[in-house]
Amino acid sequence: MWKFTDLENHTCLILGDLNSGKTHLTQMLLDEAQALGNPVVVIDMAPHESTGVGGKLTCTCDYYTTEIVTPRLSGKTEEVVTLAELNRERIDLLLNKYHPREVLFINDVSIYLQRGNVEKIVSLMSFSQTCIINGYFGTTLGEDPFSVEEKKKMIDLHKHCDRIIWR
Repeated sequence: MWKFTDLENHTCLILGDLNSGKTHLTQMLLDEAQALGNPVVVIDMAPHESTGVGGKLTCTCDYYTTEIVTPRLSGKTEEVVTLAELNRERIDLLLNKYHPREVLFINDVSIYLQRGNVEKIVSLMSFSQTCIINGYFGTTLGEDPFSVEEKKKMIDLHKHCDRIIWR
């Protein structure tokens, strides 16, 4: 099992399909980072747990989140892009308020990358010594053009990380 100390001073991307344990592992790493007294910040892009997927992280650190919808689960075909764009707008507002810390956790980055850009996430990562990020990378939600675009952006983000954990 991975420990926070294994990932300190690295950029780590935790990838997997739905309900594969990405958020659970991220929460355990976050708990350990806080217990060690690290200056931590969380950007939580996950939908509320009532959606049946993902889930928010809990912490006593600086915590940024906003209301997130699940485009592919909530919208009909023509609504998916509109809902993803709404998420991107909400998250962009959140990121404009962000104050970097030594350790950055990002929960469910794939939600943002459905319509947002990788460069913005990479820029955020550059301000922290340790970054632990998780996101969806699977086939459960389909292989439609929307999902393919999201997957391409996750692959691009992958190139900026020196530790990859598959769940």
